[in-house]
Amino acid sequence: MKILHTSDWHLGRVLHGYNLIKDQIYILEQILRIIKEEKIDVLIIAGDIYDKSIPSEAAVDLFNQFLSKVILEEHINTFIIAGNHDSNERIDFGSDLFKHQGLYIVGKCEKGYEKVVLSHDGEEVEFYMLPYIEPAYVRQIAQDEKIKRHDEAMAYLIKQIEAEKRDIPTVLISHAFVAGGEGSDSERRLSVVGGAELVDARHFKAFTYTALGHLHKKQAMGATHIRYSGSPLKHSVSESNQDKGIVIINIEGKDTITIEDKPLIPLRDIRILEGTLERIIEEASQDLRKEDYVYARVMGMPIQDVTAILRQVYPNILGSEWVSSSVRKQGEEGVNEGGTNFLETKERTITEVFMEFLEYVEEDEFTSEDLQYVEKIIKDIEEGKYEA
Repeated sequence: MKILHTSDWHLGRVLHGYNLIKDQIYILEQILRIIKEEKIDVLIIAGDIYDKSIPSEAAVDLFNQFLSKVILEEHINTFIIAGNHDSNERIDFGSDLFKHQGLYIVGKCEKGYEKVVLSHDGEEVEFYMLPYIEPAYVRQIAQDEKIKRHDEAMAYLIKQIEAEKRDIPTVLISHAFVAGGEGSDSERRLSVVGGAELVDARHFKAFTYTALGHLHKKQAMGATHIRYSGSPLKHSVSESNQDKGIVIINIEGKDTITIEDKPLIPLRDIRILEGTLERIIEEASQDLRKEDYVYARVMGMPIQDVTAILRQVYPNILGSEWVSSSVRKQGEEGVNEGGTNFLETKERTITEVFMEFLEYVEEDEFTSEDLQYVEKIIKDIEEGKYEA
C-alpha cells in the first residue's frame, strides 16, 4: 500500500498582508501530480487544513476542488483529521456520507479517535484517526480527573487503541506537538501552560507508521517511522531555511516499510536577504526570483522607510530590520545588538505578553478569572470569530 502523508496546508493564510491562495493552488497542483505519477493508494492530511476555524470562501473552494479531483477522478482513499487551526465541527460535517466515497474525515468523535480498515492486494491495514482535541475533552471521555496535559490525554487514547489493535500493519494519524520537535513562528501554541502541550514520541513506537501534523518542519521523532511531513509551503520567515515537501510511505507487510521524502517547489519562495541597502539593491538586478517573498536584514546606518525603498525592487517584501555587522558573528542567525532579532524563538504565549502589558498599565492585580477571560478572548480572535 502506497501512502502520501502531508499536513498543515493552512489554506487561506495571509502572510504579512499577502494572500497565499495562488501559492497554495500551485503547490496543490504539484501534490495532485505526485499522486498520479506515484500511483498513490492512500492520501493522509494530518490536520490544519485551513488557517482559521472560519475559513475564507476561496480556501473552502480550493479544498473542495482538490478533494473532488482526488476522490471522484483518481478514486484515492483519503484520510483527513482536524488540527488545532480547524473547527472540529465544520471539518466533521458530512463525514458519515463521505465514507461511501472513500473520504474519511474526523473532526470530532465520541471516543477521541476512529478506526478504518482498508484492504489492498489481499492485505489489511488499520488506520487510526486521532484529531486534535483538548485534554479536557479526553478527561470527560475517560472519566479521569487526573488527565490535564496533552501527554496524559494521548497516553489514554493510545492505550484504548492498543486494546483493539491487531497484529497487522497499523497507521496512526495525529495532530500533536511531540517533545523534542523543532517548531517555527507560524505554529499556534496548543497550550498556555509551558510544557502542557508536549507529548512523548514513545506513545507511537508500536505503530507501523505515525503520520503527524502540527510542526511545519519535516522531521522524524525518535524513529524513522514516526514523523512530521511538515507544511507544503513556508508560512513564516522562520521557515526560510526549511525544505518543504511530502512523505511517501510504502507498506509491504507489518515490518516492511519504505519511506521517501519528496520535495515541492513553491511558486514564490520565502528568503532572507542580508547586506547593506546599496548591496541588496545592486544584487536585485541579477536576481531571477524578485517575485519571492523576502525579508531584509540591512546593515549600516539606519534609513527611514527602508522597506518602501526595497519594495521598488522586491514587490513582495515582507519587512526589514537593521542589524549591526560589527557585533554579528559569521554564520550566526541572530543579532546580539543593533536590531530586533526577527527569528528569535517565541517562548511566551500571546496571553502572557498581553497580561504583561496590562500589568504595566494597570495598578490592580489580576485574578485567575481575569486570566481565563483574556485567554478565551485571544483564542476567539485567533480562530477568526471576531472578523468583520
